[in-house]
Formats: sequence, C-alpha cells, structure tokens
Amino acid sequence: MAVFSSLRSICKPSSIKSILKTQVRNDGHYSVPIRPSRWVYDKFKDDVHWYFMLAAIPIGISVTLMNLLVGPAELRQVPEGYVPTEDEYYRNPITRLIMRHFKTGFQENYEVHLHNMWELEKISEMTQLKREVKRQMAIHGDYKGWYHREDIAHYSRMKRVADEHNTACSGDRLQDD
Repeated sequence: MAVFSSLRSICKPSSIKSILKTQVRNDGHYSVPIRPSRWVYDKFKDDVHWYFMLAAIPIGISVTLMNLLVGPAELRQVPEGYVPTEDEYYRNPITRLIMRHFKTGFQENYEVHLHNMWELEKISEMTQLKREVKRQMAIHGDYKGWYHREDIAHYSRMKRVADEHNTACSGDRLQDD
C-alpha cells in the first residue's frame, strides 16, 4: 500500500502535463517540434528530376525535330527494279529510325537461324564420325589408343609406315656377313 501512495504524486494531472510537454528552447518563446530530416528524400527527388530532364529534354527535342523536318512517309509507286528496305514500310519517322539502326530484319534473323542450324548439323556429323572412328579402332585395333585424337593418330600412322618400310628392307632373316 505504501507503493501506491508514492505513485499518487506522479499520477497527478499537473505532473503528467509537465512530462508530456514538448521540448522548447529560447526560454519557451518559440517552440520547434523535433522531426526527422527530409534531406535524403529531397536529394533523391532532385536527382530523379535532374537525370530525367537530362534525358527527356534531348529526346524530346530530337523527336520534335524529326517529326517536323522528316515527317510521316507517304505511299507512292515503287520504281521498277527498286527493292525497298524493311524500314521503308513504316510511316512514322522514329519507327523507321529504330528499325533501320537498332533492330534486325526478318531476312537477317532467318539467315542467322540457318547458320545456327548448319553449325548444329556439323557438330552432329562430327559426333557421329568420332563414334564411327572409335568403333573402327575397336574392330581393327589400329594403334594402342582408347580414343581418337588427330595429333596422336598422325604419329601412329607415320610409325606404322616406318615399321612396314623397315620390315620390307630388312627381310625375314638376319644375315651375318
């Protein structure tokens, strides 16, 4: 019970007001609430605006000039013997610019695809040829190797030719002179 009576003086309304009172300086004339800094937010906002305008102004000027000076394309008869490029089929000058300089055409994509297919076919043929070489090596016992390597096969063939030549030159028996 003695504890409750000592808390009574703390819980008076006048003491609660003094605890919750905001901090003031300068003798209480002007109160400035303490709040977190907005410097990081303001700096981020300034940087976003700066870099956006750094890109938006030149792009906006170039788009405006291109639309004013070049203008949209018009349909006309194609002269005989002239083959138009893919970018000439678009009306907007910016779309034509993008198609001409930044995108690959249908024909180029098709030719790249054909080249990739050719490379895959050559790899498949090489794999089949290596399998056949291993099979032939297993059947004939060409030289003492467990697999085919071009550099080793060349020297093995040279040694076989040299051995055959030595056998042909020396004969079957040893002669004593």
